[in-house]
Amino acid sequence: MGLFDFFSKNQRETTPTRRIDFGNLTSNKQNDTPSQKGPVTVFHPKSFKDVESIITALKDGKQTIVYLNELSENTAYRVLDMLCGAIFALDGGVYELENNIFIFTPQGVTIK
Repeated sequence: MGLFDFFSKNQRETTPTRRIDFGNLTSNKQNDTPSQKGPVTVFHPKSFKDVESIITALKDGKQTIVYLNELSENTAYRVLDMLCGAIFALDGGVYELENNIFIFTPQGVTIK
């Protein structure tokens, strides 16, 4: 599955919740425990400029819900691409909750 398949209508109808698999990127540390650093943060970005504040929340280890439904399709692609790159670098995960609504989780947090 490609990164931008989240926006594909056929994919949305067949799979309501998905995780992007970044491969075997789990930590090799012993006793690795996730740390909860506050509540889930919710963002409704209005432009690509809002990505910086979202990435800051991710760097702080916060679970973050991002609503992309208020963006144009091209901007939503750019925002999602940038956030997926950030979460990849932070060894976290990304899940699609609904159409154009995503949750980004820090390392060690899994959503089932």
